[in-house]
Amino acid sequence: MSTAPRSSVPRHRRIAGVGAAALALATGLAMTPRTADAAPPDDGGRLHRAPSAGRLSTGVTARIAAPDATVSVMVQMTGDPVAVARAKAGGDLPAAQSNRLRNSLSARQSPLVAQVRARGGRIVSQMQSAYNGVHITIPRKEIDALATLPDVESVHVMTPKIPSDASPTTANAYLGVPQVWQSTGYTGRKVKVAVIDTGIDYTHADFGGPGTTDAYTGARATAASSPDPSLVGPRAPRIKGGHDFAGDAYNSSGTGAALTPRPDSNPLDCVGHGTHVSGVLGGSGVTSAGAAYRGPYTASAVKSLEESPGVAPQADLYALKIFGCTGTSDLTTEAIDWAVGHGMDVINMSLGGAYGRPDDPDAVAAANAVAAGAVVIAAAGNTGQNPYLAGAPGTGHGVVSVAAVNNAASLPGYRGYAPFSASGPAGQDSSLTPDIAAPGVLIGSAAIGTGTGSVEMSGTSVAAPQVAGVAALAVQAHPGWSGPRIAAALTSTASPDAVAGYNPVLGGGLVNAARAVTTTAYAQGDSYRVLAGRVTTSSLSFGFQESTSMLGGHRTITVTNAGPRPVTYTVSSRASASSRPASVSLSTRRVTVRPHSSARIQVGLRTGAAAIGSSLSNATGFHEISGTVTLTSGPDTLQVPYLMVPRAATSVTATTRGATRGAAAAQKPRPTAPTSLVLANRGGAIPAQSSVYTWGLADAHRDPTLSGGAGYDLRAAGAQTMQVGGAPVVVFALNTWDRWSNAAANEYDVAVDTDGDGDADRIVFATDSGVVRRGVQDGTSEVFIQDVATGAISASGFLAVSPTDSSTIQLPVTAADLGLSASAGGFSYTVAGYGGNAGSDDTGSTWARYNPWAPALAAATDATVPVNRSVSIPVTVSVAEMTRQRPLGLMVVTPDNRNGSAQAALLPVS
Repeated sequence: MSTAPRSSVPRHRRIAGVGAAALALATGLAMTPRTADAAPPDDGGRLHRAPSAGRLSTGVTARIAAPDATVSVMVQMTGDPVAVARAKAGGDLPAAQSNRLRNSLSARQSPLVAQVRARGGRIVSQMQSAYNGVHITIPRKEIDALATLPDVESVHVMTPKIPSDASPTTANAYLGVPQVWQSTGYTGRKVKVAVIDTGIDYTHADFGGPGTTDAYTGARATAASSPDPSLVGPRAPRIKGGHDFAGDAYNSSGTGAALTPRPDSNPLDCVGHGTHVSGVLGGSGVTSAGAAYRGPYTASAVKSLEESPGVAPQADLYALKIFGCTGTSDLTTEAIDWAVGHGMDVINMSLGGAYGRPDDPDAVAAANAVAAGAVVIAAAGNTGQNPYLAGAPGTGHGVVSVAAVNNAASLPGYRGYAPFSASGPAGQDSSLTPDIAAPGVLIGSAAIGTGTGSVEMSGTSVAAPQVAGVAALAVQAHPGWSGPRIAAALTSTASPDAVAGYNPVLGGGLVNAARAVTTTAYAQGDSYRVLAGRVTTSSLSFGFQESTSMLGGHRTITVTNAGPRPVTYTVSSRASASSRPASVSLSTRRVTVRPHSSARIQVGLRTGAAAIGSSLSNATGFHEISGTVTLTSGPDTLQVPYLMVPRAATSVTATTRGATRGAAAAQKPRPTAPTSLVLANRGGAIPAQSSVYTWGLADAHRDPTLSGGAGYDLRAAGAQTMQVGGAPVVVFALNTWDRWSNAAANEYDVAVDTDGDGDADRIVFATDSGVVRRGVQDGTSEVFIQDVATGAISASGFLAVSPTDSSTIQLPVTAADLGLSASAGGFSYTVAGYGGNAGSDDTGSTWARYNPWAPALAAATDATVPVNRSVSIPVTVSVAEMTRQRPLGLMVVTPDNRNGSAQAALLPVS
């Protein structure tokens, strides 16, 4: 645990707010509704208790206390990388031309490299194949300046990636893979598969190695040297190539020398994860005598093996090591870049970072790899079933993200999604992910350093390589099919009925190896333009929508028949058990697709906003309209899931009534001393819950460097006091200019000066509860307190009020936990927001003052505003406290109003 020096938090010399003049006071209501009485003072009913309160043992520190911390950043440069140029050239780019383009891009990156070093940064790597960018580490305070440099397209915070295992049966039997080998003869032969992971124990018999512990010990002794070409290389039996991007000492979450990769040509595993994953995907199998199995691959022949083969036991494996022997990695993009440059057919990534978005650099590189022709498979992650936890790079458009199902009949929840399997949708655009599911519980595979032994592991890490193995079989079965077509064959032939409690947001249907290999038809849904061209998915994403009236839209399913005979399908739809009410329309209930042709089906979705309910009605605020469109032809079916993330919007406006009146409507309104606050919900979809704060801080302008829907570009902040269990609780509200997907992906800090000396004494911060308590994300935003003098972290006992897909967060904390008392009086505070791993926004050296026991503006904290009615709340103004505290005015928070500025009405008061 680090101790933050008192000088880390910006000091303040005066108590003031900014931007008040630019924020207008509403002049009045545009309706004359019946007026209702205000709700009584809140007793804490809208607050949610956390698992515990009090001191915690954690290594987490509030970010506002460490402004000089070094962070990992990917700088995307202008200009097409090789994969994009290849796609624009029709899929073929001569090697000499590719090399010239790489050299040109590298030269254009040189000025940035010099600038980064001049600002105290360090170059991790430069890429030109799947991604045109420079990976750097740099002090957090320098990030904004990078965006203004020449040839810089954008700057992205890197989310550290971890192997997607949850803990230490054979999956092949569950999926019927041996029967597929036997009936089709497809085993992945001559298909090039890259495994981006912790490396591989190429001495293990499962990969054609010697199969002795001494062989592994000897390889470890020369791990920084080139590997034995008889075990890794074109002439090796199974591992046809590879690279170590990291070195054994690398750890992107470490310090000092651990942050610097030491790449070499030897991808020897020192963790075991990559070895296990590679065995699941494409291990040869091990005989009872401890030798590498050479075939034949039939259902009966493999029954007697000591270790079962992987799904594609004759695929050509390429081991790309991006992890050191401990910790996390930021080198995924570099490995994808290598895989595209070396013409991989399939890429497997049993890794990821939670809260994935399509614009994560790893996701962008993965999408470019798809457009370049590869089938890209990624684990969804093991962070659980709260919304928006699915990890990148699996959230890249066109990437097949894999959930885990419980294949262990002896464990609860058999055949359902494993409880650790991360839920979608993708952050930012709410696109549907994960895409498919595979067994993920107690899967046996090769154990590092044992020569011939195996070990069981659980997680989406072991589910993903099964899908990648099936992809390798499908590539062999369908020569000439592009990566997106193979991906469509995988996902549209998957079996929803094979998953108990099937839900598109938790994961697609169970991968069906036999159907993926033998199908001559597939269905595709949404199409996305990425840098390298267009990619498609086998799903329909209607995205995030908010409205006071109707929500909906239309999407298109394209059914392709690559076979020699026409195929006729009946078309139907079915809502998932978690779906809110909606009507689904289909342009046809029956469609015939001619040989080597395609047909289109229009799918419409429509619902009234009032049917959705409030974002405050459940623990996360997440609602979904989801289900599956099914195309049936005899025993064969194709599945296309759909998803909309809806939000019923209220329409609360706020005005004050005071003694001073008479300003013309066309004139700029004058701040006045109000006697009452009027809230009106004209045309709202549902009744509104509004909360009244003393407005203390403002930033009247969006920050153009924080675009993209991250939800931490601050607009305003305020404070209120309520009684909970007889004790005063201070609640801070922070409103942002745009929405987050899940607030737990970000961090929101309030630095509090309790003794008036100009330095912060406490920091109240909201971030992912699991990160602070257990070191792994869980998708819940909890409020914590840091003692600045000691660095001690405590749980406040409250969760943040922060519905998904919103833009206002409320942080409760008891006055006692802030060290406050009535005799001591008020305090000063300033705020900051932090996105993902590093990007930030704050109010600088501007602080506000607030006294819970003697507020300058006193009003009821909460009110319910019915549809098409108004509520009047008395306001008491203390002239003396207005002079002492100098608030900007009143801030009315309505979480169900539309995102952005509408969620926090700002009413100046003089």
